[in-house]
Amino acid sequence: MTARALAIALLVITGCGPAPVARDVPSAPPTETAGAERAEQTARPTASPSPSPQSSLPPRVTREIAGIEFVIVDGPADLRVEPSLSRADEALVGAVIEADIPAVEREFERAFAARPVIYVFATTEGYVQGFVRIFGYTPTVAAFVAENSISFFEPSLGLIAVNWDAIRGRRPITAIRHELTHLLTLDACTPRCDLVPAWLNEGQGRLAEALAPGGEWRLLRVRYESASMAETGTLIPLNTLVSQFAWNSLTDWAGYFKYQEAARAVELLREDVGGPAPMARVYERLRRGQNIAQAYAALTGRSFDDFVSGLAGRMRSSAPEARGIVAVAREGASPSYLLYGFAPSSTVTLTISGPRGSESVPLDISPFGATFDSIPATRTRGGYTVSAQGEQGIFTVTLSKTSPGGSGDMR
Repeated sequence: MTARALAIALLVITGCGPAPVARDVPSAPPTETAGAERAEQTARPTASPSPSPQSSLPPRVTREIAGIEFVIVDGPADLRVEPSLSRADEALVGAVIEADIPAVEREFERAFAARPVIYVFATTEGYVQGFVRIFGYTPTVAAFVAENSISFFEPSLGLIAVNWDAIRGRRPITAIRHELTHLLTLDACTPRCDLVPAWLNEGQGRLAEALAPGGEWRLLRVRYESASMAETGTLIPLNTLVSQFAWNSLTDWAGYFKYQEAARAVELLREDVGGPAPMARVYERLRRGQNIAQAYAALTGRSFDDFVSGLAGRMRSSAPEARGIVAVAREGASPSYLLYGFAPSSTVTLTISGPRGSESVPLDISPFGATFDSIPATRTRGGYTVSAQGEQGIFTVTLSKTSPGGSGDMR
């Protein structure tokens, strides 16, 4: 497996429906005339004025790279943001990166060899153009990657791209941490990146999101959704998630749930290896030429076959009951809930009861037995009871909505 094949990552959108279809991205590297080096050769530092005469902020420093203007933000990363981002958004991106970089370095007990280069595009259109002009992708590949990702790491160039419009409303913002994890993985595994299975690489990136401060709701979903897969017999065998090609070939619902399973597997692997930086210990073994099974056995004294065979039981135990509904609290979002352990692809009757009455609708369960949804943001504040009734019984959870609803919504 090449370094590019190892690290290419489509960060699929987390939601109540299936992830966007994640087809395999062509693995040919960008042309020699494209990429960071060529872009830097055309860079021209300039200075632009502050947003308003009253502002006490220093003027932004801008640079044109491959025909696109960026604001250059000083800090632990070589951060380049499009000028249409507000000063507040620019500061938020900088603060996120300032927290992410040391967290990722602690995970590997390894510092970035150079400041990560991160491009933040204000819109999806800019995101596409960045892939074409800076990354050297064809328009077709650029459009595909942009459609199926919210952030992206290109290993052959060592560059990270972020679609700010797609991630700005998510709290906490963790997409950049995911890509930084891939970037440092590429350094941590050299010269034996061929020994890193896709499930380990991708699962570690997803787990990094869930372990970020404020990301407890993401960790809850990782645990309960993998438990649902185990309960319903829909876990994807790890030995089919070794190559990046096989990983990328799983799309639609499987394109989302593979991340949840892999993240939980990595969490359990970290637990078994132990120590303050278990993944650093794993990658030290990989660099020495041990595969993941050999590294696990050497570090734990247990067989990797036993680890794999025990995954279903350990994942199933993450949830206190075989099936049910659990509340999912997300910062700045409407109260959410997760149904798990239901018969795959079945239909249940969902009833939402609140301050202004009740209504029932059919709800389709995913092929992996779990489905995520939220109380509509337009609903009035107050207490809500969500019930799911199907052949396996009736399951209920109570939620509290503290934000006001829409003025025209009487439900």
